[in-house]
Amino acid sequence: MKKGSVLGLMFLASVSIMGQGADPVLMKVNGEDVTRSEFEYALNKNNATLSGKEKAAKEYLPMYIDFKLKVAEAKAQGIDTLTSFIEEFKADRARHAEDYLIDKDYMEREAYKMYAKDSATIGKDGFIKLSQIMFPMRQDATAEVKAASRARADSAFQMLNAGASFESVVKKYMNTAVDTFEILRGQAFKEFEDAAFALNDGGFSHPVLSPAGYHIIKRYSHRPFGSYQKYRANIMSILEKRNVKAVARYRLGYRLAKQMAPGTTPEQALAHEDSLLETKYPEFGNLMREYREGLLFFEISNREVWQKAAADEKGLAKFFKKNKKKYKFDVPHFRGAVIYCNSDEELRKAQSLLKNAAISEYKNIVETNFTKDSVCTIRVEAGVFAIGENAWVDKEVFGQGKGGSLKKGYKMVGTVGKILKKKPETYKDVSGFVVSDYQQYLEKEWLKSLRKKYKVEVYQDILKTVNNH
Repeated sequence: MKKGSVLGLMFLASVSIMGQGADPVLMKVNGEDVTRSEFEYALNKNNATLSGKEKAAKEYLPMYIDFKLKVAEAKAQGIDTLTSFIEEFKADRARHAEDYLIDKDYMEREAYKMYAKDSATIGKDGFIKLSQIMFPMRQDATAEVKAASRARADSAFQMLNAGASFESVVKKYMNTAVDTFEILRGQAFKEFEDAAFALNDGGFSHPVLSPAGYHIIKRYSHRPFGSYQKYRANIMSILEKRNVKAVARYRLGYRLAKQMAPGTTPEQALAHEDSLLETKYPEFGNLMREYREGLLFFEISNREVWQKAAADEKGLAKFFKKNKKKYKFDVPHFRGAVIYCNSDEELRKAQSLLKNAAISEYKNIVETNFTKDSVCTIRVEAGVFAIGENAWVDKEVFGQGKGGSLKKGYKMVGTVGKILKKKPETYKDVSGFVVSDYQQYLEKEWLKSLRKKYKVEVYQDILKTVNNH
């Protein structure tokens, strides 16, 4: 082929890519297209803090490729065909689709009507911030009790009038710190509200009698009811509980049905609209793709890395042995158990049985040898403990402190196990760290194999236009 022909094909390829319309293909992973808008959605949502458009895109690209490779592997293993996966995705999609299958204008009008009604009722006074000195009294209290309560309230009021701080009077008569709260009209006893709303900011009331007793009220501040947007989410939630959303759904279905073939029912019209959501609303399409691929990513990662690492005892032991120098103790540790029991005989028997056993065998040994009438007569807390992590280990093993509290139903405490001074002996002594490191190792090796298994093509000219077109 002539040189000019080759250049011509390269030019056509470039034109083909650039001429794909408003949403060109940015890359292919295992033959599947990844559009620029899909990549931008993920980039802008997950890496909003990265600076520089082109730099951010290049930094995020390898992570997104890794993600897509794992999704490709999940599909190759047929995870997307599992009934459990399909049902979970369908349920989540239906939940998110609800907000697109209603008459939104109707919902908005109903919400604003509720806001306007509430605003008219309480908007004049708004919220007021208060505290109080309370003298509780039963409604059926005797005349003597009522007189005594009133006398205490009058005494507190005189102290305030004489210049005492509200905080000090609260402390004297209620033995507590000042507790502030906000109220709207209609939230308290009428007598309390009338007195509170009549006060100016900073003022306090005479003793006020309500069905709950006497109150001396201090008003700190007030604020208006607030804008519609501030309460919109709460109002929408209330409307949904009142089944208004179901009415809005039917209204949309009825309106759509009138635009379709004669005889179309509102439910048929809604089903048709449901089938178009991903195409009609890009944000919904992005969300559903993100959720679907997120489910695949989680399941395949669990199979290949997370669950695998935790269950692979041979692999963990081998990994620990190879990297043993990495794992050291800053302070001594104790591997064993704290034993709660009721006699020296029980303690000695438990120590003898558990002395040379693995921690994983403790539970079975204890249940087999110390169960009477279906009840285990001793209790063990097993693990690897550093100094300071268990009060009884500190006292019994390391000779520090006074020990902890005895568990209910037990009279004494002992221990069984071994002190590990500087180095763990098995991966189980530092299992949390080893499992975490082993997961990272498996992840790295897995990604190496996926990059060999699946082809990835990135169109650099399109990458340069990410968030810049």
